[in-house]
Amino acid sequence: MNALIPLYVTLQTFVQDRAEQVGRQIRERQDAGVSALEYGALIVVAAVVVGILYGLVNGSVRQNVTQAINKLFNPGSAS
Repeated sequence: MNALIPLYVTLQTFVQDRAEQVGRQIRERQDAGVSALEYGALIVVAAVVVGILYGLVNGSVRQNVTQAINKLFNPGSAS
């Protein structure tokens, strides 16, 4: 048996594992951008849904919600 065969197999396995690891890292970096884009789209959809629901509620509920929001964001003002 040739003494270089075990060395060749070990080297080939190491290089193949390293190439797969680098490939996974590249794919993970590409996926990170897609995730941020998806989260942004979800925020936009949620804002649209909240806007539609706010438009559908009647005047008294709308007035109470508006007052509550104003109290949260402007605690020092009298409303």
